[in-house]
Amino acid sequence: MNKHCILWVDDEVDYLKPHFLFLNQKGYDVIGFNSAHEGLVYLEQNEVSIVLLDENMPGISGLEALTIISEKGINVPVIMVTNNQEEYTLNQALSNSIADFLLKPIHPNQVYASVKKVLEQKLIANDKKQTDFLSSHLKISEDIYEANSIEDFYGLYQSLVEWQIQFENSHNKLLLDMLEGHFQNANLKFSELVTDSYESWIQNANGPVFSHQLLNKKITPLIKEKKTLVLLLDNLRADHWQTIKPVLETQFNVVKDEFYTAILPTVTQYARNAIFSGLLPIEIKNKYPKQWKEDTEEGLKNEFEALFFKEYCERNNLKISHSYVKINHSKQATNYIKDFKKIAKNDLNFVVLGFIDQLSHAKTTHQIINDITHNNKAYRETTLNWFSNSYLQEILKLTVDHNIQLIITTDHGAIKVEHPSMIKGNRDHTDNLRYKNGHRINSSEKSSFQVDVPENIGLPKSSLASTYVFAKNKSFFVYPNEFNKFADKYRNSYQHGGISMEEMMVPFVVLIPK
Repeated sequence: MNKHCILWVDDEVDYLKPHFLFLNQKGYDVIGFNSAHEGLVYLEQNEVSIVLLDENMPGISGLEALTIISEKGINVPVIMVTNNQEEYTLNQALSNSIADFLLKPIHPNQVYASVKKVLEQKLIANDKKQTDFLSSHLKISEDIYEANSIEDFYGLYQSLVEWQIQFENSHNKLLLDMLEGHFQNANLKFSELVTDSYESWIQNANGPVFSHQLLNKKITPLIKEKKTLVLLLDNLRADHWQTIKPVLETQFNVVKDEFYTAILPTVTQYARNAIFSGLLPIEIKNKYPKQWKEDTEEGLKNEFEALFFKEYCERNNLKISHSYVKINHSKQATNYIKDFKKIAKNDLNFVVLGFIDQLSHAKTTHQIINDITHNNKAYRETTLNWFSNSYLQEILKLTVDHNIQLIITTDHGAIKVEHPSMIKGNRDHTDNLRYKNGHRINSSEKSSFQVDVPENIGLPKSSLASTYVFAKNKSFFVYPNEFNKFADKYRNSYQHGGISMEEMMVPFVVLIPK
């Protein structure tokens, strides 16, 4: 054969034409059948390079067809395609030595990457990192399929981020596509977990540590024996933390490297107010009606964090000295450094830093920022450059000199969005692209999670008929009016407010001076 020939067997093969066309453009011939029986007959009479086999088909199932191929001694690699909503006997498939498996919904690039990986593995197996990843590829897919708790996703996300950073200088598109496929599949599964479990987590306190529990469960237990500085880096993602970690390890030992989970919506107004008050947003609004601002109201929505924390201490009989400051420019940093000797006497100090968040928002308004943060690697490198060369280094040196424990965390992360999702309704909703709060909202169930009773997840109503809707995975909301214009403007921008690992699973790190 001059070309590799792919045999694709799926009872809905007619819907796979876009995949066939994409693979044709990549240089592969594709033959499709809608039953395992027809596929097996063809396979016995013709030479093919690889088989893509749907697991769930009427008549002979994919697993049964896999057994028949093995029994007939046909030596051909098989990629199993399965729906992650179904009960899938992974061990049975593995025992029949499948070459790979894909979780639906599948994307053309994922199929291409998997096929290319199986057929041309020898061409990319020279580099040790690449071979390590290839050997872990099926295990990662298995971990994604089996993940059913937030702890599972913490470990999975950590692993994917580590691979992402290892490959950040790679020019091997195949491996990068494979890794991106894992991120997409993991986020699909994570979104299912959140939509199924979030209400129960909030109501029954049986889930992960959330924003409003961060003080009680993670921060205040650490300050009993050691003075502590908390650097809250707004919009810090796990990959950002892994990138700046080596800089910190020259002066500090990392004693805890964990995650906690940001509440929905994953935006500063909700998540950071929840951190400093120790309350859910609905409780903040009820307790502080004058300080709370609705999404559509003008003005700053985080100006009372110092008050919230002061009253948190009073409610919890926490008798400590403390300080709170926001640093958004060098003059504020200079003043903080000048006062550090006095500040260092406190039991607990908070510094909120907005650079990373400002960077992500500037991507859509400043072409230069868009150019220098055009992908995740560039976004990380820009963050690292700021962290390594800004006033922060002097603050860190003073922290070491005063032997102060350091906590690095954030209020939420962000995700690079790609898929515009049409949303309809009154234009009194928030202008955020990853969540909407208002009434008469109509959105795609596939790309969003809608909550019609906000109180059930700890959120306040802005009106009697108030509804919240959250974008999932890489979707972002666009109104029908001038849809294409705004879809093009915001595609590939960094947004937050919705449901993804990158937005919700955020770092909580404890360091002590060396």
